[in-house]
Amino acid sequence: MTSAPNPVTTVRDLLAHRLRLGAPQGAAGLTLLPVYGTTSGPDYLTAAQAFDLGTLSIGELGGGQVPQLVVRNAGDLPVLLLDGEHLQGARQDRVLNVSVLAPARHDTVIPVSCVEHGRWSYRDAAAGFVPAQDLAYAELRAMNARQVSVAQRTGLGPRTDQAQVWADVERKRAQIGGRASRTAAMSDAYDDRRTDLERIRIAFPGPVDGQAGVLAVAGGRVLALDLFDRGSTLASVWDRLVRGYTVDALDVPEPPDRDADVVAARAFVTAIGAQANEATSHEGVGLGIDVVITSSTTVTNALVWEDAAVHLAAFPTVIANPRTGRPGASRIDRPGRRAQARRQRREWFHAEGGQA
Repeated sequence: MTSAPNPVTTVRDLLAHRLRLGAPQGAAGLTLLPVYGTTSGPDYLTAAQAFDLGTLSIGELGGGQVPQLVVRNAGDLPVLLLDGEHLQGARQDRVLNVSVLAPARHDTVIPVSCVEHGRWSYRDAAAGFVPAQDLAYAELRAMNARQVSVAQRTGLGPRTDQAQVWADVERKRAQIGGRASRTAAMSDAYDDRRTDLERIRIAFPGPVDGQAGVLAVAGGRVLALDLFDRGSTLASVWDRLVRGYTVDALDVPEPPDRDADVVAARAFVTAIGAQANEATSHEGVGLGIDVVITSSTTVTNALVWEDAAVHLAAFPTVIANPRTGRPGASRIDRPGRRAQARRQRREWFHAEGGQA
């Protein structure tokens, strides 16, 4: 009897041998390249699909804790929630730290970060969370992915540095010219540029035949690669993914051609497929195994279930320092921070009964 492939082997093989890029599509400063090469696993629904069916609900855990929410899946299929899933409502808006496959007929506690610093109260006491029309912007997802990779490997689980998240949201608001927000909500910055976001987003109507992933580049700089085990999942989340990429491409000049973006995309795919990259596996929050692959320049997180990479997200590791706007490591990535985390193994910041 043949044993099931190791999840790390599954992801390494996918990255090194099976990814293929298609012809670029461009609008304004954003370039998207189709990605092909995945294998489908068992059936599941996306969060938006399950919400539409009325089988998924998301609420605060207990009286409310900033880094955790609870997902109730009352349906007969697992539900996929993506890293960067922007959840609005309840006491404050959050984003999901890692992709989660919530089991059918089960409650799952999920790790999240707050993207609305100035609110800790219900606008509607009966309301829970709903998926926003936008995912988190790629630079925030990249920062969180790097922090999660460090935290996973030091035994802290899929956590982020909440102060860094708040600072990065404010950095992005200033960068895109958003107005001051009463609750420092990421959604307000998006809404301030909604017309510009939609003008770019509608130029990308949807994935092409056979496409299961997308690689986003702006100004010769890779933003993110998102890959799913089937094209139908990409189609379901397409508009929300593209809006997230578009936030990072706002005000990037449109290039005379897309050659520099294509060169950057190909170099990035080569980098994430390098066999020398460090790889580890960790128990998933719900179903499946989280695979983390890192190098000095890239970080890849993949959720593997039944020998298929249900969602793989890869990012460059050089991100803007939220306080200076210049490239630099986040606090959780620094050796001293890692050592402190190993010593203390403490539960991270949470707020209950007061403003986060």
